[in-house]
Amino acid sequence: MYKEKILNLLRLSRTAYFSGEELARKTGVSRTMVWKHIKSLERDGFGIEAMPSQGYRITFEPDILRQNDIKQGLKTKVVGREIHLFPETASTNTLAMEMASQGAAEGTVVIAELQTGGKGRLGRKWISPKGNLYLSVILRPNIPMHKAPIITLMGAVAVTSAIRNLCNVRVAIKWPNDILIANRKVSGLLTEMSAEQDRIRHLVLGIGVDVNMEQDSLPPDLRPLVTTLAAEAGTKINRTELLREILRQLDCWYRAFLNNTADVLREWEKLNMTVGSRIAVSGAGETLEGLAQGIDEEGRLIVLRDDGSTRHVAAGDVTIVKGKK
Repeated sequence: MYKEKILNLLRLSRTAYFSGEELARKTGVSRTMVWKHIKSLERDGFGIEAMPSQGYRITFEPDILRQNDIKQGLKTKVVGREIHLFPETASTNTLAMEMASQGAAEGTVVIAELQTGGKGRLGRKWISPKGNLYLSVILRPNIPMHKAPIITLMGAVAVTSAIRNLCNVRVAIKWPNDILIANRKVSGLLTEMSAEQDRIRHLVLGIGVDVNMEQDSLPPDLRPLVTTLAAEAGTKINRTELLREILRQLDCWYRAFLNNTADVLREWEKLNMTVGSRIAVSGAGETLEGLAQGIDEEGRLIVLRDDGSTRHVAAGDVTIVKGKK
């Protein structure tokens, strides 16, 4: 608690020095304890300059996620009620599913700096080096089973909105769960569910966003297909600010989803890059080509085939063959 107070005071002073005596007076601890907390902050990676007769000032803040920073000013109603932050885990989705099965509250968020077994769609591995965002949110919507896939579209709307709000880059959604910049992937989502008969016990919405990682941390075959927000924006991104905005947008759009799924679907269509394009959809042992006409009320992709027939596709990998007509 005292360490956080000292950190907040140093942040408020910006580049000015804050005397040890003043820090002690404002936090209610001794100057010796102030010094010990300063050393603890330095071990956390903060650069703090100590100047005799002047005091302390922050010279550098590390690119690390801290629970207190995430919670500060969050003000969400559902998402973020509880936040669990880990330096490393196999998969935030796996951990969140375990926590959900043990009764974790709706809106609980699991975050990791690094994943050793990150999961993508269709059993693929999600390469998860440091410098990005990896989070999973536990949801318990009282909805019919057929509406569950819209949760993924809702998550894509929230993440895309957050990136557009903070990073000044033009991102768009490719059905069903990829977020791209100039046809290179910058984010993906994975929804997992526990259900019985026609009742959903819980859902976990997993989100990965490539933020500040070095491109050479990826396998060579992935580098041409993937980008980062930092590379596209031309500057390092404050991951804590972006994470807070993602949680805010998730909270907003999840409540909108519960109220009226049509609002989510309309917003998805505004932000997507799939509708109006000629596409190829592979899955279930076949590849289907045609014009992406839109999505239906269950979030399925409507494809107009060359023979004039229409298919509603629930899952698959989409490749955009040509640009929008």
